[in-house]
Amino acid sequence: MLIFMRMNAINTIEIPGLITQKITRKLVFNTDGITIQKTSPFNALTFLPAANIAAFRYGVSWVRGYKFVFGRQYFIEVQHDDRKISRIKLGSYYGIRKEVYGKLWNDIIRQLWQNYFVNLFNYYHDLYKIHQTFELCGISFHFDGIGWDLQNILRWDEIAISSYSTYFMIYNNRNKKQCKSKSFANDWNAVILQVLLKEIVKERNVMLS
Repeated sequence: MLIFMRMNAINTIEIPGLITQKITRKLVFNTDGITIQKTSPFNALTFLPAANIAAFRYGVSWVRGYKFVFGRQYFIEVQHDDRKISRIKLGSYYGIRKEVYGKLWNDIIRQLWQNYFVNLFNYYHDLYKIHQTFELCGISFHFDGIGWDLQNILRWDEIAISSYSTYFMIYNNRNKKQCKSKSFANDWNAVILQVLLKEIVKERNVMLS
């Protein structure tokens, strides 16, 4: 009975320890920010104001021994507007808590999106709709399309996207050598870029149909 993997409320996530079911951390997501509480003897409390949350990225890294992989670390990093980084890590070793931590990791990412980063997506989408030039995750957006690394503008009807579990590819559907990859673990706000591009390409295709 996995009572330790429950979400007590819509915006609260409790994280159990690796060995016991005792809750070691509690994350509360509210409109004004994120509260991270460590249930240690000192009951440490950290608050991240929503107004200071600028970017995030996430991934899974492998923990390797001399001859084999013996664990994995689920991580989420939140960047503040002053470039400071807050990290949330869930380490599973020898398969212990692998499924539980994987689910909690997904839950945290979902809460971050729903409470904070969907607003950033809407902000950039509004900039596009008023034909404002801007840059997101190293990609420049223009009225006619997108560009990167001083290459020619890739028009909206030329853009194709291939999505994978850890990254996605942007490429020219008429010349696949013109491409750019973005990693969810390494590139800040890569997931916002992915969702924004897919939404705009879908809207443009509807306009042309």
